[in-house]
Amino acid sequence: MALYKILCTVPSTIIPRSPFDDHNLNKVASFEFWEEEYKIPKSLLIEKLRGADALLTDSALPIDKEVIYSAKDSLKIIADVGVGYDNIDIETATKHGIPVCNNPHILQDNVAELNFALMLTLAKNIFRADQHVRSGNWIEGQTSHNQIDHTDSLLGSDMKDSNLLIVGLGETGVEVCRRAVGFRMDISYYSRTRKKDLERELGITWVSKLEEGIRRADFISINVPLTDETYHMFGSDQFKVMKSNAILVNTARGEIIDTESLYEALVENEIAGAGVDAINPEPIPIDHPLLTLKNFIATPHIGGHSVSSRRKLAESILSTLELHLTQGKLTNCVNM
Repeated sequence: MALYKILCTVPSTIIPRSPFDDHNLNKVASFEFWEEEYKIPKSLLIEKLRGADALLTDSALPIDKEVIYSAKDSLKIIADVGVGYDNIDIETATKHGIPVCNNPHILQDNVAELNFALMLTLAKNIFRADQHVRSGNWIEGQTSHNQIDHTDSLLGSDMKDSNLLIVGLGETGVEVCRRAVGFRMDISYYSRTRKKDLERELGITWVSKLEEGIRRADFISINVPLTDETYHMFGSDQFKVMKSNAILVNTARGEIIDTESLYEALVENEIAGAGVDAINPEPIPIDHPLLTLKNFIATPHIGGHSVSSRRKLAESILSTLELHLTQGKLTNCVNM
């Protein structure tokens, strides 16, 4: 007989189900999975949490005050399969003695790689160049000079010796930095905490004020969590002081950028381009004006995911649940 009841609202497209079958926790717990393609409705979530010992969720599902309060008598832990936990009402969970745990140290390499993929796609006009070929505009006999329309140039930007500003030097920011070293970029970083050991190791420079870094950056990589301080960290004021050739990449949280201001900055050519894996709203509506722009690209919040990382995510978060439920130990707890 199962000792613990665990509700999992994370789709199998994010974490596969096979690790659940193989894990020791399966011997003492029963799992209920939400397998629909749409998010579980709030009323149904509250219903299914009755008597549950643990909730395994992800950043796409809001876990607000009402949800937590409804399950406070039985819920022993809320575990987020990813790194970010801004979808969870931490204050309410803490008030009712419910630990919230996340799942760090797994996704940073994948996120950093997508960060660079977006950066390179924009810098080298890869998407537009591909469309140029598919549209039949690569004509035999034309040189590379005269087949490129000067009004819609496919010529790219140099990465080497360009200035990269990394906003947030946590695990992902550090991995972006390591890759930028390989491209021989001039790297600076903006962070609340100066990290002199990494400055010496990687040859990077700290800027104490965000505007200082923005003014000189050719590329900007956003890697901060969503907090009250970082909400709309990039808006019209920031875009107006950025270089006109600057490329902005966000693989963190959509709300860090003011989406309306981003659109205006791209239309007015205040910046050269933007690539995002996270945006507000998410998902972005198909008729959103940003999707009409050639200097904007987006991916559907896939930064952390690969075939191998999905299994690692599942194994890691299951171990977190097992340690707390069976031994009372907390790992990667963010509120206690």
